[in-house]
Amino acid sequence: GDRNNGGIDDNSNESSLQQMWGFGRTGAFLLPPKISTLVQNGMELGDADDFVFQRVNAKHRGGTVGILTNRMIDRSSYYDHALKLALVPWIMPQLYMREDDE
Repeated sequence: GDRNNGGIDDNSNESSLQQMWGFGRTGAFLLPPKISTLVQNGMELGDADDFVFQRVNAKHRGGTVGILTNRMIDRSSYYDHALKLALVPWIMPQLYMREDDE
């Protein structure tokens, strides 16, 4: 399908059925060099956090973003906007249907 088609994917192999998709994205931030190096060398981000910040299971207590923002943003709220934005085509489907489909 065509990803520039407003969230509608024409799949001509399925007898003119259409599939709708959404897209959302989180914000981005720079990892501290120590954490970045560990991740680039294959360590999972949560394990790198635990190592650098001398914590255990930090990813379940706010995640990297929680630690680096002093809990102003936690792991859950970091993904909140991205998920809501990905749902826009289902929240307002009338705006994402092509005129010839109405």
